[in-house]
Amino acid sequence: MSKLTVQLLGRAPPRRRSSRWPDTFEAIADRLVAAYGVPALGNFHDPVKEIFYIILSARTTDAQYRRTHRALRAKFPRLADLAAANVEDVLPCIAGGGLANKRASQVRRLASRLLADLGRNPSARLKAMSAQDVYAYLIALPGMGPKSALCVMMYSLGHDAFPVDANVQRIASRVGAIPAGLKHYQAQQRLPPLLPSGRSKELHIGLVVHGRTTCLPRKPRCEGCAIADLCAFGKKHIERLRGCRSGQG
Repeated sequence: MSKLTVQLLGRAPPRRRSSRWPDTFEAIADRLVAAYGVPALGNFHDPVKEIFYIILSARTTDAQYRRTHRALRAKFPRLADLAAANVEDVLPCIAGGGLANKRASQVRRLASRLLADLGRNPSARLKAMSAQDVYAYLIALPGMGPKSALCVMMYSLGHDAFPVDANVQRIASRVGAIPAGLKHYQAQQRLPPLLPSGRSKELHIGLVVHGRTTCLPRKPRCEGCAIADLCAFGKKHIERLRGCRSGQG
């Protein structure tokens, strides 16, 4: 069980019938690390930089939010500069990333809030907080929900926190750990109790990379999948393909 995430989300421990999943996800983590390593995905060790990076990443492509984050940092290198800016000055930096009007106001308010709450060095203050305190603080910030808060905690603060994004949710449902069609908040609640402790970052990054390269939303590449034998969807998909080929023969 990913104990810290379960505690933060207030999720009850899994029932006995779910007890096999931590071992299954342990094996999945091992295979994904062997296949991909634990690559950097552009995230930051500085939690303040990561907060803005995560905010800008929602509902947009990897290339877009990396570009908008670079543009924002180039124009406003200091948090105080961003807090003092007009929304109209922020807007050109993030115009290519989607939801630009909303996010321009959001990031300016974020900068003001961080400085007002945490002083001149908010990153140091965030790093000094307990896991429970930093989670409570992060989810109260403009635009930050549980997944975003857990991302900051995992990538920048070294906590064994497990965020569930679209790639993670898709693979977990195909494997059979959670039902398909859950709302995102439901998947975020239901998956962490099924995961091994201490592997959150490796497993999250592995699932994200796997979802981008192999377990695609459409036309998943099950035959080349490193975890197909652990996946209910993958095993059925491969059986269907083999049946079609044998029928053609």
